[in-house]
Amino acid sequence: MNVQGDDVAIQFTMEVPVPKPKLTLVSMSGLRVGHEELLQRGLKLPGLARRASALSQLPPLGLLTIAALVPETWDIELVLDDGVTREREVAERILSGKSSSTPPRVVAFSALTPSADRAARISRLVQRPNVTTVIGGLHATAAPEHCRPHFDVVVQGDGESTFANLLADVIQGTTTASYRADGSFSLADSPLPRWDLLGEHSPPRYTIQSMRGCPWACSFCAASRMLGPARVKPDERFEAELQAISLQQSRPWIELADDNTFASGRDHGPMLESLRRHGARWFTESDWRIAKQPKLLQQISESGCRQILIGLESSVFRYPGMGAKNADWERLLEAVVAIQEAGIVVNGCLIVGADGETKASIARLGDFLEEAPMGEIQLTLQTPFPGTSLYKSLSQSKRLLPGDFSRYTLFDVVYQPDQMTAEQLQNEFNDLVERVFRPEAQARRDSIQKKIRSSRRTARNQV
Repeated sequence: MNVQGDDVAIQFTMEVPVPKPKLTLVSMSGLRVGHEELLQRGLKLPGLARRASALSQLPPLGLLTIAALVPETWDIELVLDDGVTREREVAERILSGKSSSTPPRVVAFSALTPSADRAARISRLVQRPNVTTVIGGLHATAAPEHCRPHFDVVVQGDGESTFANLLADVIQGTTTASYRADGSFSLADSPLPRWDLLGEHSPPRYTIQSMRGCPWACSFCAASRMLGPARVKPDERFEAELQAISLQQSRPWIELADDNTFASGRDHGPMLESLRRHGARWFTESDWRIAKQPKLLQQISESGCRQILIGLESSVFRYPGMGAKNADWERLLEAVVAIQEAGIVVNGCLIVGADGETKASIARLGDFLEEAPMGEIQLTLQTPFPGTSLYKSLSQSKRLLPGDFSRYTLFDVVYQPDQMTAEQLQNEFNDLVERVFRPEAQARRDSIQKKIRSSRRTARNQV
């Protein structure tokens, strides 16, 4: 702009700021059940509805952690997909944004197997010449060939090792179709998750990962070895994350995002002391062998643990790869009683539909659960997730049923059982779910939980 005055001309240069490129992270959340009959039944059952609500409250820890490694030269936006909103509406939300009118340069999806096909469809809706769509997570790591036709980039393995390089390649125009981590990422380098991306309101529950992977290789488990060897997070990093959460919410509810928290040989004392000191109430997954360590069990209870999911697995079949967690049914139930006597509710996780399962065995399981000691129950159908040896064996024997991965929900039959038809197994499972989670049965388990909480308070007051 020129300003003329007398014989003087003054030149002003107006610099227009260049907007930062935007990264939109898309979390494919929400409980998914493909079988309509079970969905309708489950909506009426308070036990199932309660756990589904708890799961829906969990923030996307993986994406929030990746976001902490994104250079400051990028703007970041988080989109949470509930699995119900029309896909075109989700795509429009991604493209229009909520914090700025700048369209995204990169749209990165994190999806588990049952949401991978929905993520693929949304990806196709948002793809543009100047928009790069990316998918990562367990499903992308296990089934990259399924993802490649629908996304510009597939990331396999630990995203912390690859994502910053991917973004640099996007800016330079040198992006490749595949990025793969080598499994060497150390949890000592874990950044503090970007909790601020969740907005003004703190989530009811926070997540922390104390261990990635599991030393066992249960044939049905997709998570144990998929991202590399089992690794533990150093105590100082765990404390730093818990401290950051405690600053946002006093006495927070924590879910440890671990496959088997106490499976490592680490000294768990410092981690448990951190949880106790911050007044956390927490939930995790482990195996029954913690019952063999009374001192550890006491520390777990005193640190604020409210519930532990224990994999009882199948009542008719012992899966390969279970290692030292393999045990007979009686030993498992003894462990359940010992854990609950320590003041911790056991959520007994049971898989229905393994080889050898019949109508009679499912009926016997239902009879057992009418009087079982566990304070909570989780029932799922055997599900051969990609990347597991179970998937490989059922695929090789041509027992996988046709259809897309949206049916891999843990509640829908996706393979041919060996003793029943698929329809028979689905119907028997639906009936079992309705029986086990009917109000009277759930009220009985609620009373068990109440007694455990009461005994924990009494023990604490006596100290």
